Amino acid sequence: LQDELKKYPMCPYCGMDRTQWHHSRHLVHYDDGLVDGTCSIHCLAISLSLNIDRGPKAIYAADFGAEGKPKPLVEVDRASYLVGAKLKGTMTKKSKMAFASVDAAKAVQMEKGGELGSFDDALREAHLSMANDTMMIRKRRAERVKRMMEKKMEMKK
Repeated sequence: LQDELKKYPMCPYCGMDRTQWHHSRHLVHYDDGLVDGTCSIHCLAISLSLNIDRGPKAIYAADFGAEGKPKPLVEVDRASYLVGAKLKGTMTKKSKMAFASVDAAKAVQMEKGGELGSFDDALREAHLSMANDTMMIRKRRAERVKRMMEKKMEMKK
């Protein structure tokens, strides 16, 4: 866990900067020594699916309720997740944020809504929304490429 953002700076599934998305990042240690640092539970779900024959030895999530940057990591089995709150999701329309303190999660829930649940609940939601989230991501990336190409054409004029 020491210097994990330096060791795993980019999400291997979407390429996002994990320091920029420190508040939603996850880290999984598999039983054969592989470590995957992801930007979100969406990309963690991809990792767990692609590595189905590896056993996760430990999984950590950023504590959204903690002060400061980067948010510290907490073992997901000890975390409470707030799912579907009016918080900006990472790689998803439906946010899924981890909290080390259930009281901190409840405080955010009072203000932003959503449902409290476990890591398994949040992971299930990540899998259930995978198709729609992937379509949303593809659309956003296509729009970004189109804007970049338009700017390039403008610069050539």
